[in-house]
Amino acid sequence: MSKGGAFYGALVVVLAGVMLAGCGDGKKPQGSSNQVSQTIQAAEDKPRADHTAAFAEINKLLDMETVKKDKDKVERKIFYRPFTGFGLYPSWQVTQDGDTVRMEAVVMDGTPWDKAKKKNNFVYWTTIIFSTDERKWEYNIPNCNGTTGGGKETSSNDKGTYECLRTPFINLAPGYRLLVKGTNPNIRLKGANKRKDIKVTAEMIEALKVGLRLDELFSRTRGQIERPQ
Repeated sequence: MSKGGAFYGALVVVLAGVMLAGCGDGKKPQGSSNQVSQTIQAAEDKPRADHTAAFAEINKLLDMETVKKDKDKVERKIFYRPFTGFGLYPSWQVTQDGDTVRMEAVVMDGTPWDKAKKKNNFVYWTTIIFSTDERKWEYNIPNCNGTTGGGKETSSNDKGTYECLRTPFINLAPGYRLLVKGTNPNIRLKGANKRKDIKVTAEMIEALKVGLRLDELFSRTRGQIERPQ
């Protein structure tokens, strides 16, 4: 046999051996199934262990004196919010349903009847401008005509008149964070023909800090909560 034929013959034998070694007999190494199960179980247990501190901090924040607690016994839901009075403010609300929560940002412009110069003093705002000395950030309410849409509600009750926006907390979180970190925080409610400015107070800032922290913790626990209803 020529040298070239011998070389190619040897090469074929080597390649065949490599292919057989790679294919094997189709059987998994002993113990691999148990290792996979243990790995999956460890991955499932780790978040629960990591969440212990987060759950404890959530409970501590929701039990603060400044956080108001209301309960709907019929639908078995609990509501947590820092302000319950009628007025004008940036705020938040946590709704607990079973062991899950929904967190919303709330901005309200309310005027009591005894302080209203006229019944209809609405701005019909569609844009919220969060502003500090450092910078500003705008939120345009989607599909809003000034009275409804995008979580916006305009209404009157026995207390007075109000415009209120309730939206997932994440939507206004950048604005809330700007107010907390900046100096001279303000909010402007802007409509097509009118506008109204809100001077953000120190009390509002402290409430927003709690809301922002809760939002961070809920993102860690994936919206889960551990506290009795």
